[in-house]
Amino acid sequence: MKYILSAIFLSVVVRALHIPQSGRRSSETCGNPADAVPFYRSYSPTVVDHYYTADANFVNVFDSGYPLQGVAAFVFITQEESTVPFYHLYSVAATDNYYTISTTERDAAVQNGYIIVNGSVNDDPLTYIYPTQVCGSVPFYKLYNPTKLDNFYTASESERLDFIANQGYLDIEIAGYVLPATPSQCD
Repeated sequence: MKYILSAIFLSVVVRALHIPQSGRRSSETCGNPADAVPFYRSYSPTVVDHYYTADANFVNVFDSGYPLQGVAAFVFITQEESTVPFYHLYSVAATDNYYTISTTERDAAVQNGYIIVNGSVNDDPLTYIYPTQVCGSVPFYKLYNPTKLDNFYTASESERLDFIANQGYLDIEIAGYVLPATPSQCD
């Protein structure tokens, strides 16, 4: 009897410890995925500019010159565990939207005539993404076309490769890590 109780106790302890990772969320490292919102992508073929926003209301009233292309990824609009600000800057002179998690890049862009767009009254909300790949996040690739002066961001590996091979974009860096727009991007 003593061994049976010990075996039952050990079995219960082992089961409690063996909870699959997908069923656990570490409050020390992960934001709550339920708090993530769509990060919409629009594109203006006229001025050759990609634009991203987490504000669905802004997408719905955005100038028709920037038709909605879809959801690029999921981001946070409140700071969650392990996330950092994803700054949105804009250059009127270059008609270019630029996004970065780096305060050094942000400040350099401001010195070169860009203005900080998000966090201002009546502008995009400040968004937050992961600086490292954690919590089921995927890379948010930053590409740049020097001929068109366009920054392009995507979480899709196949889209990234297509823009590099067929559309003249350079692979710049991983801008940060986002939650995937589609479950297939988790593969």
